[in-house]
Amino acid sequence: GHDGSVLTMVVTPDGARAQIPEHRFAPGTPPITVRPSALAQVVSELAGSPVNVQRARILWVVDTHAVVIESDSAFDPTWRDRGRVLVLLERNRSLAIPRPPVSIAPVSVVGIARTLLGIQAAQDVPWPQALTRRESERLGIRAAILASSVRTSDGVELTSSTASPSTAAPSTTTTAP
Repeated sequence: GHDGSVLTMVVTPDGARAQIPEHRFAPGTPPITVRPSALAQVVSELAGSPVNVQRARILWVVDTHAVVIESDSAFDPTWRDRGRVLVLLERNRSLAIPRPPVSIAPVSVVGIARTLLGIQAAQDVPWPQALTRRESERLGIRAAILASSVRTSDGVELTSSTASPSTAAPSTTTTAP
């Protein structure tokens, strides 16, 4: 009947969803646990919400503030090429990953899910120079995370605070036990 046609009209336009601001969630909301490939698929639904992206494989360390991740899943290799996620660190953080990384073993990323357009337009953080639109399309990057933490599966934090270099202890002074 008529009800069906009205419903489809309401569901189809994507513009209605775009009106919702990206920051919808109150601070302290527990993050949603999601795989990178899943986040890439449903970023428009999750944009603005805190996420904990598990079992992510670092595909490319773009610079000290940006990495590209994909799902690290032996169980579901068909997902691999369907969606990669750009991880941009919050302004006061940078990556402490050896370059090149020793291993691209799984990491987990905690931060706010963002659309690529949203994170570029908002200019919360600088967009990585190396990541051109062409590169982004070639790699199939479909979502972004404004990240506060990137950790290895055994809990080692791969980011460090860059707020005030004067207070940070030089890493060279640490000696092996």
